[in-house]
Amino acid sequence: MEEFKPQIVGFLCNWCTYAAADMAGAAKQETSSSLNVVRVMCTSRIDQNLLLTTYFSGADGILIAG
Repeated sequence: MEEFKPQIVGFLCNWCTYAAADMAGAAKQETSSSLNVVRVMCTSRIDQNLLLTTYFSGADGILIAG
């Protein structure tokens, strides 16, 4: 039986969490391959229709970090 690996879409703020994720990548730290990152200018500007579209397109989880 195959192990379940959730597909998570992360909406990361350009000024906060995306910068931290970029620094982690530059430091060669490992990240989960199940996380797909979408950079947004500000997490407060994310429309709820975008979140619903992401979920209904097959994402198992959504991360909003800012």
